[in-house]
Amino acid sequence: MTDIYFTKGHTDFTKTEQKIINYIIENPDSFVHMTIGDAARAIGSSEPTISRFARHCGYADFKELKSTVLQHLSGTDSPAGKLNSTIASTSAGTPGGFLLHQQFCIEKTLAFLDPDLMEQAVSAITEAEVVYLYAKGAALSLAHLTHFRLTRFGIRTILLPPGSSELFEYMNLFTEKDLVILFGFQKTPKEAQVLLDHQKKVHYTCVFFTSRLYQTANDSRVIPLYVYRGEPMEYHSMSAPAALLDALVVMIGAKMGKRSEQYLDSLYERSKIHLQDAIREREKKIGELAEKIRRLEANILVFPPEIEKARDRIREGLKARGIHTDVHIFAELVQEITDPA
Repeated sequence: MTDIYFTKGHTDFTKTEQKIINYIIENPDSFVHMTIGDAARAIGSSEPTISRFARHCGYADFKELKSTVLQHLSGTDSPAGKLNSTIASTSAGTPGGFLLHQQFCIEKTLAFLDPDLMEQAVSAITEAEVVYLYAKGAALSLAHLTHFRLTRFGIRTILLPPGSSELFEYMNLFTEKDLVILFGFQKTPKEAQVLLDHQKKVHYTCVFFTSRLYQTANDSRVIPLYVYRGEPMEYHSMSAPAALLDALVVMIGAKMGKRSEQYLDSLYERSKIHLQDAIREREKKIGELAEKIRRLEANILVFPPEIEKARDRIREGLKARGIHTDVHIFAELVQEITDPA
C-alpha cells in the first residue's frame, strides 16, 4: 500500500516485523523521539526484537534506523504531526480531547489515502453481481451501515454470518463476478483470512478495510483501504472508518449518476405509496373503532367481526330469495326482552 522508505532492499518480514513497520509508517513523528524501550512498549514487542528488526532492515543499530526516519520527515510536511501537538496538550478524557483525537485519526487516514485504490473499490462495488459483507464485533456496525447505503443504490448486498460453519455455506455461492467487503483493521479475523484464502481459488474481488499499511499479499483483486484508528494500546473508535466508508458511498453515487438518482426516486415513490396504504388502513380501523364506540353508547351490542360477517351473509342470502328483513343475533333478542327500553 505504501513504500517502506526505511528498509535497504527488498526482504521478507515476520508478522512481528510487519507490526513494527506499520507502527513506524503510521507514527514517524513519535517514533523519532523514542528510545528503543519506548518503541518496544508502544508496539507491544521487546527491545531485542526491535534491535533485530533494525539490523534486518540493513542498519547497524536502532539509532541509525531512527536517523533515516528523521531524515525522511525533514523532507515532508505532515498535517497529522501538527495536529498531534495540539492533542498532546488536551486531555483525552474530555469530549473535546476525544473528538480532537478522532480528527487526528481522520487526518492520518487522509494522509495515507490512495485515490487509485478508492476508484478501484468503487468500480468493483458498482460492477459486482452480489456484494457480500463480513465483519465481527464492533465492526459489524460498519457492515450494517454499508448494507444500508448500498441497498439504497439498488446494489444487491448480503451480510455474511460471523460464525464459521454458516459462513462456509455462503462461500459455496461465491463466483468470480461477486465482491466481498471485509473489515479487519489491525488484526484480521480468522474467518476473514479464510475468505481471503478462498478468493485465491474462486478469484472474486475483495475490498479490505484495514489498519495495516504493510501487506505481504500482492493480489490485484484484493483492494486494501487503509484506516488509522489509533496506536495498538489505545481505544479504537469507528469514526475514521465510518468517514472513509461515507466517502466511498459518495463516490459510488457519483459514478452511478442518473441510475442512482432514479433508484432513490423509485424507492421514495414506493415508500410514499406504502405510507398512503398504511394511512388508509389506519383510517379504516379508526372508523371501525368509532362505530363500535357509537353502538356502545347507544346500548347496542357489539359483536366480533366474524359474527357481523355471518350476519351480512345471511342477510344477502335472504335478499337473493326476495326476503327483505333484519337479521338479529340471539343475544340481541335476549337484550330486547330483558331491557325493553
